[in-house]
Amino acid sequence: MAASEKISTGIPGLDALMGGGFVNGSINLVTGRAGTGKSIFSSQFLYNGVVKHREKGLYITTEETKENVLRQMKKFGWDFNVLEKKNWVRVIEFEPFEIETLTTKMIDILDSIDAKRIVIDSISMFELYISEVFKIRKAIYKVLQKLKELDRTVIVTDEILEESPGLSRFGVIEFMVDTVIILQFLGLAKNKRSLMIRKMRMSDHSTDIHPFDITSKGIVVRSI
Repeated sequence: MAASEKISTGIPGLDALMGGGFVNGSINLVTGRAGTGKSIFSSQFLYNGVVKHREKGLYITTEETKENVLRQMKKFGWDFNVLEKKNWVRVIEFEPFEIETLTTKMIDILDSIDAKRIVIDSISMFELYISEVFKIRKAIYKVLQKLKELDRTVIVTDEILEESPGLSRFGVIEFMVDTVIILQFLGLAKNKRSLMIRKMRMSDHSTDIHPFDITSKGIVVRSI
């Protein structure tokens, strides 16, 4: 596929805001405070890749157990247990203090499954195990560069701390990625959930704030 070709997320209402989806081979940050839907977004992206485009997927969880991830996915009708048995996806737990071995682990898995879509949920756990911002930047940069070389379309999630003005836990990764999508939850607002495409290289994209719902079938972005 050409570098400028788009990869559909399959999330209703979202692809049109990005000119068709993520850029093939891009690194995309989905960020927001706790409970905003980052893991649902990422799982939906992987599941749609398999069932709609026959693209295999790799989901790396650093916060939850594999069992919990699979249980949460199934609530939306996404049976990753079945897809794993058919070798369409791989869901793995990864200890966040092992970031130096992450690329090696990914390459080993990609050799066996040839996943076109990768999710790392979340990169913020790696940041917590590194004390200096410079070291955080260096370690994450190495991982992202390797992903770029592998030419896969990647979602990484990160967490925005309460009252933080940054777009990630330490305000580092947003400068390294191709796309930044911010998810928000405002419990007292008319539109309780919203997303904004803050940045997207190589693409025209919406800069508006768009409401979305989390339904029984996943995220649906509504028109404004």
